[in-house]
Amino acid sequence: MPAKTAAPLPPDAQNPTADFILADGTRLTARVRRSSRARQARLSLAPDGGLLLTVPGRCPPAAVEQALPHFLPWLERAWRRHQRHAPEAVLPRAIVLPLPGLEFQVEMSGDLAEGRRRSQACTRSLLVSRGARRLLLLETPGRLRLFGPPEDAALGALALRRWCRGQAARLLPPHLLQLAAGAGFSLAGVSVRDQRGRWGSCSRAGHGAPARPRGGVSGFRAFLDKLLGGENDSGGTGNRDTSAAAGRINLNWRALLLPVPLLEHLCWHELCHLRQMNHSPAFRAELARFSPHWPDMEKALTRAWRELPWWALPVSDPDGER
Repeated sequence: MPAKTAAPLPPDAQNPTADFILADGTRLTARVRRSSRARQARLSLAPDGGLLLTVPGRCPPAAVEQALPHFLPWLERAWRRHQRHAPEAVLPRAIVLPLPGLEFQVEMSGDLAEGRRRSQACTRSLLVSRGARRLLLLETPGRLRLFGPPEDAALGALALRRWCRGQAARLLPPHLLQLAAGAGFSLAGVSVRDQRGRWGSCSRAGHGAPARPRGGVSGFRAFLDKLLGGENDSGGTGNRDTSAAAGRINLNWRALLLPVPLLEHLCWHELCHLRQMNHSPAFRAELARFSPHWPDMEKALTRAWRELPWWALPVSDPDGER
């Protein structure tokens, strides 16, 4: 069955979309994003079920529309897999942060007006919104209380993600900097971000290209391919030792949800990239000095990404959440 769009895509449309109709009649809508770096159209399915169609910046709307049917065979398979494995859209009863050793019970506690009345007695507060819908999160010792529409699980998940990212920004950089200082790594800075498909990345001062990302399934498969001799590891940096070069590391806020040994392996992985900006034998030897069981840890990182709880999954349109 052919794919179709509801209307041609004007070049200056604020929120262009493309519609797909699957064989069973399911209608799916993809956001369309123009990219000056894209050489061809690419369709991706986010963990939350959102679709993103990336097209070359100057691709005519008619050409975009003509390309849509070519994505249907892949989309049929990908959507079936997503439906089989998609986690249930429910908020957690508790959130555990292994690094500080804290657990917070999560409770729906009333409407927004009630939350405002109670806000003076909280440790932290966070207000999130989607359109006209608002939800207030109040943190007290051991509790995260949500005040807002109880039926809007997506809004509650947004509040929990924002809260966790704030905790990660406070806790992850000092932990990584302490590891770096103890092992003699030169580190210019640490950032906490909301990456959609990686646990972390690093870049060296004076070099624009980041090290290969840690994270989703495709990244791990590429790493295994390199480990088994599937492709050249040298990339653009060769096998040069860059131990004297300072660099920056970006960590995904979701790393705060990892068990501490796995979090520390992730930190060592990114730190070792400051000395070897590749996945060469030299890099693996360096990593083994700090994380002796690194092959098992790499697999555990991939499993952890696949098993992220629903509320913590990357969303397909983060810019739409305010």
